[in-house]
Amino acid sequence: MNQTEQDILKSIFSQLPEEVLPPSFQPEMMQRIRQEALRISKRNNRLRILALIAATGITIGLAVAALVYLGMPPIQTEFPQISIPPYYLSFGFLVLLLLIADHLLRQLYYKRREGVEDRKMVRP
Repeated sequence: MNQTEQDILKSIFSQLPEEVLPPSFQPEMMQRIRQEALRISKRNNRLRILALIAATGITIGLAVAALVYLGMPPIQTEFPQISIPPYYLSFGFLVLLLLIADHLLRQLYYKRREGVEDRKMVRP
């Protein structure tokens, strides 16, 4: 832009009345920024999962195609008989339940913690 265009713009902007922002502007804007960041984070996570699924599918597809193309004979093996005592199964089941409970409680904790931080940001 040349000097005359800049002068014209400067004079137009100087004639505009100065707007006063409402007091709730900053908290609302911060909330919008957080929401946008969360949306972008979720989108990136979905893309990563999609890429992982695609890579896994391609790898499995190539492995199956190689086996079919090479005409591999079927694999025949005998598996030994394994007797698992019942207390090992109950212990494994208990560990699985505890892991699921831990995951659910952590999700609940972080959701509540997010709410506390949001409330702190709104207060002046």
